[in-house]
Amino acid sequence: MKKGWPNPYETGQEHIPTAEEVHSVLKILAKKEYQETKKYEDEKGLYFLEIQVPGDMEGQMAEYNYMRKGRYKEGESTTTEIHVTYYENGSPTGGTSAARYIDGEWKIL
Repeated sequence: MKKGWPNPYETGQEHIPTAEEVHSVLKILAKKEYQETKKYEDEKGLYFLEIQVPGDMEGQMAEYNYMRKGRYKEGESTTTEIHVTYYENGSPTGGTSAARYIDGEWKIL
């Protein structure tokens, strides 16, 4: 990155969603009980959360990943968002961005 260019991973003064805010959006997206499988926090709070939701049929599952805008050892994101990946019999079959945090509000996509 060239010197003087803005760092797209910096969060600046924007509001950081609390764990409770993230869970409230995940409850809307998952529409059923889910299991938390990974959770990472730093001095600013929650930055990564992974949950798994069983599918309606045997062998199906959805995995939702929340990542706060920034760079971390687990990955990096230029936006604070929740991504979903769908699995069938252990293999990913698709995925998309499910929700994005824009101007202090969650937008379901």
